[in-house]
Amino acid sequence: MGLPRHSLDTLNPLSETELNEWEEAYAAVEAYLQALRLRNRLVVAELVRGILLRASERRSQEPEKPARFLAMEEALTAVAEWTQDVLDVPLENRRLAARGRLALLLAGMPDQWKGVFLTPAPWPAEFVEAMKKSYLAAGPQFAELTMVPKPLELNAIGSGAAQWWETMDRKPIIRIMFTGLLLTLIVIIIWFTLF
Repeated sequence: MGLPRHSLDTLNPLSETELNEWEEAYAAVEAYLQALRLRNRLVVAELVRGILLRASERRSQEPEKPARFLAMEEALTAVAEWTQDVLDVPLENRRLAARGRLALLLAGMPDQWKGVFLTPAPWPAEFVEAMKKSYLAAGPQFAELTMVPKPLELNAIGSGAAQWWETMDRKPIIRIMFTGLLLTLIVIIIWFTLF
């Protein structure tokens, strides 16, 4: 895969507004790579530059989309495709899932392999092996749980209300009397408030 190696002359922003827009795109991609724990500024700057160049090429075909959106799409796609190539496992919707990001961290990519990140094959065999092991280890491990239903513990008011509703269910005459009393009370309140 790899990122294109072009000069910055191919980046097309001309106006001050476009320069600000690409500056925001740069900051967003840089923050994303730093979230992947890439701390080497030289590596991050080179990766951001390549991603922005790809986004700039897309901008000519999709001018209605903001530069920041295109740049982040390119960053996510580049990382997902590279991870997919390294792991030799298809990722869902060509996106890097949490499991893939965890595999990057468990393999020691930010510390030990930062120079390999987003580079084309061939990669060091130790790195590929560490990535594959950590990707398998990052998978979900489900534990079977059994849940036994327990009765609800109610306070005095709750248990009294529960007994009252249970009595009304068992004895329909009490329910009818209670409903009639409630309706009569509502009618009396309305009568005195309106007249």
